[in-house]
Amino acid sequence: MSVRTALAVAAAAFLVLPPAGSAQAVILDEGSFRLSVRGAPTGTETFSIRQTGSGTGATVVAQGRITLDTGYQTRALLQVDGTGHRPSTYQVESTGPERVTVRGQLTGNRFRAQVISPTGESMREYLVGERAVVVDDDVTHHHHFVVAARDGVATPVIVPRLYRQVTATVREVGRENIDVAGQRVSARRISFEANGMARRTLWVDDQGKLLRLSIPETGFLAERLALPD
Repeated sequence: MSVRTALAVAAAAFLVLPPAGSAQAVILDEGSFRLSVRGAPTGTETFSIRQTGSGTGATVVAQGRITLDTGYQTRALLQVDGTGHRPSTYQVESTGPERVTVRGQLTGNRFRAQVISPTGESMREYLVGERAVVVDDDVTHHHHFVVAARDGVATPVIVPRLYRQVTATVREVGRENIDVAGQRVSARRISFEANGMARRTLWVDDQGKLLRLSIPETGFLAERLALPD
């Protein structure tokens, strides 16, 4: 079963999104990451990001599944508007020692997020500007939308699971040769810094597809298992 088919089946049982219209979906990126912490393998993440429509009428849907070696699993689904940033629908569901579900919905210029965990249920509301992005530290492919942020411009970031809204600065800091699936490739290196969040570095190809994500503070590393198409 292909990555695209497997994720489509999982999403159908996870969250039903509004119809995207008759326009054919374009795959912006799909693949898998190998996850590790301080050099020790911890699991994998499989994802797909697709777009229907074009311009301001476009809809982008990102969905993925994270499976850890401990048996802990996370499924994520995020829908954003035609800018490739502003979140409209969001859901993350984690299962393992504890079950945590996060649901978010855009209404006007406010994003309402509900977190359900063994300790109870809570609701938070965030003001959402034009360039806002959603990031979950446990979901690597969400950083696809960070890459698209304007270089050097303050970007509002919502972290629903941690009840946070912060301002981040995203900067391209040069190019670097890195290994991807045994091949040496030239990648753009991007710095992501925000108050209240661990600093991270992203490496992307010339099409903006994420190849690697590093969070030095926690020792987390996500590495692409194969070069993007």
